[in-house]
Amino acid sequence: MRNGSLALADYPGDVVYITCERCGRSGRYRLDGLIERFGADIALPDLLMALATCERRSDFSRPCGARFTDLAARA
Repeated sequence: MRNGSLALADYPGDVVYITCERCGRSGRYRLDGLIERFGADIALPDLLMALATCERRSDFSRPCGARFTDLAARA
């Protein structure tokens, strides 16, 4: 369920970039590979949760800072 979030199919570009300023991790994924793996309709927050496996994901006092780098630059 997307609940108003953008879907992977809406991602602007052929490569999806993810970074976390808190832990310094980063990664990039080919859009077509992600669509094949997760489907074009997956909501971007759900995709981020699946890709950014971090022990901080469930620590609400020091949460994970993973974000889509390209989307944050557009905001």
